[in-house]
Amino acid sequence: MIENWHGLEHPRLVAEKLLEGFSDLPVLDCGPIAGGRGRLRAIYGMTTTESSFKSILGFGILLLAYEAGLLRPGQTVIESTSGSLGVSLALAGKILGNPVELVTDPNIPAITRRKIELLGAKLHLVSGPHPTGGTQQARVELLDALLAERPGMHWTDQNNSDLNPAVYRRWLVPSIEPKLDLDWIDAAIFVVGTGGHFVGLSEMLCRHGIPCYVADRVGSATFGGEPGPSILRGIGNTNAVPAVIGSAMHLVEDVFYSSDEEAAEGVRELAGRGVYAGGTSGIALRGAAKLVAATGARNILTFFPDRGDLYGDVFLGASPQHSEVLLPAV
Repeated sequence: MIENWHGLEHPRLVAEKLLEGFSDLPVLDCGPIAGGRGRLRAIYGMTTTESSFKSILGFGILLLAYEAGLLRPGQTVIESTSGSLGVSLALAGKILGNPVELVTDPNIPAITRRKIELLGAKLHLVSGPHPTGGTQQARVELLDALLAERPGMHWTDQNNSDLNPAVYRRWLVPSIEPKLDLDWIDAAIFVVGTGGHFVGLSEMLCRHGIPCYVADRVGSATFGGEPGPSILRGIGNTNAVPAVIGSAMHLVEDVFYSSDEEAAEGVRELAGRGVYAGGTSGIALRGAAKLVAATGARNILTFFPDRGDLYGDVFLGASPQHSEVLLPAV
């Protein structure tokens, strides 16, 4: 535990040591899927001190920015986030001595918002969704306005920065690759937000001849779908395709879509197996089953990126008001 945040002799070494721990993720055997026609293994991304694999990106993108001379000591960092990356950036910034400001929306989970506040980062909330681009576009426009007012801030630009996939290549892939039985894997399927972890992992798997697919949500326009509302956060895009995934479409064999309701079913199925995860992981589970049905591949690798507490009871359905998944207003 770090007690004196302002007295670290070597803050970057401290951050890198923590990052190495964040990248040491387990691989779970999740059992049969698709009526027993397939079997699933998952990289489990919820084992860090603040319970989000985005710790890898939050710490890594700042450390690589320092290496590249893009970030200075004491310089304010700004980013648009649906929540989890914001916590990680806030923690990394506190260690490295960089103030952090985050653009988000009122739907940010209360516990995520409180973590960010306790870490001392500043939140800028949009007033509501953009008429056509939803909350993502509203956040983009507010961030642009803040940068115009204060151009001296460092924008990490997670959607478009080459540092995003570079983080996963450098820290996640070397940690995960030795834990995988590559001969066992017939295919892999991952969810995509910016696409950083998809790119890093898929590049490695494709080198071994393993095809990689995407599990996306209904309402995401990333791969040509019709944009629409969703209760899910951190997956899909409604306003623009991030350059990170846009420049790596050659790695995508195909895309399998699932609805919010299917995500909820997946979350409950995982909980019944003793794996407590969130809606994006439910999409990954459902996508893996559809992949098996469509291709005949039997042994599937995926990634469970989100944790179950973010949505409270929305997906598990323990309270009457959450027995059905309700979409947010557009």
